[in-house]
Amino acid sequence: MDSKLSLDKTASVALNYEAVLADLEAIEPLISIFPKLESLTKLGPNAFEWKLKPIGAMGVSHAVHYAATYEVDKANGRLNFHAKEGIGNANLSGCFQFKQNGAKVDIEIEIKGLLRDIKVPMLLKAATPGFIKTMFEGLVDRFIEKLEEKYGK
Repeated sequence: MDSKLSLDKTASVALNYEAVLADLEAIEPLISIFPKLESLTKLGPNAFEWKLKPIGAMGVSHAVHYAATYEVDKANGRLNFHAKEGIGNANLSGCFQFKQNGAKVDIEIEIKGLLRDIKVPMLLKAATPGFIKTMFEGLVDRFIEKLEEKYGK
């Protein structure tokens, strides 16, 4: 089964903004803390292949595998990524946006795309898109927690 994903998440966290920007420019140190990351392979300048450990429950399981190219806009605290076709079982694009807001950093994360070949029992097909979105929201929430652990003041 294939499922579209559209996720927008915001948070305000006490982070060292300059440290975040330094790793944003390098890309890999920032994205390598994403939860459930099994491997992150550099494919070339600003291009990475992701393999996540399986996510799911109740008979639904998916090990997301995709590649993306990245564009850094350090001046605006933004990291855009665009799906790289032909690699894995997903096409994901989006952005990570970091904005200084007093003592905190506002974080906006947007992920959109398509997950392919999800193994789903027949009875759960109708509920799968919502379930997948909930599972990804959990990963993004954990990513924000890991940002706070790594860059927190």
